[in-house]
Amino acid sequence: MNPAGQDDRRVEDLDVLLVSTSARLNRLYGRVLGQLGTSLTYRQHRLLRRVSEGHTSMAELAALGNLTVPTVSESVEGLVRRGLLNRQVNPQDRRQMVLSLTAEGRAAKEAGDVALQAVNHRLLGAVPDEHRQVLQESLVALYDAATEVFQQPHAATPAAAGAARPTET
Repeated sequence: MNPAGQDDRRVEDLDVLLVSTSARLNRLYGRVLGQLGTSLTYRQHRLLRRVSEGHTSMAELAALGNLTVPTVSESVEGLVRRGLLNRQVNPQDRRQMVLSLTAEGRAAKEAGDVALQAVNHRLLGAVPDEHRQVLQESLVALYDAATEVFQQPHAATPAAAGAARPTET
């Protein structure tokens, strides 16, 4: 294999590794959160965390998660039914709902934080100290790039752009 082919193979391997790592972490976090006293999905935990940080409107939560308001609304409804979130009308704007954690929601969020921190501590233990700064910078770059892609119209993504182009005959 020529050097250019080797470079292509390394990029392909990195692409596969990125997708595989993301999927593995998603499943691992889901399993860890699902085994708590108050079982949560990763999305539910993120919503509880974001509400605890002061993001209390559906639109704000949707924007933060690159989700639609109906998707967030469905997740919030489940958390309200389980007694983990309160949903009240905003006294300044009666068309808007304001979310807050219940005592049970705060406890579930904190248990999730502790469980995920323990898993992350274990995972990061596999990364040598001299590589951690590069890992952090790389993860920030990937997160920012993914956020940028999310904020583009669907046609701007490479797969959609390729699918949208007419084929030449």
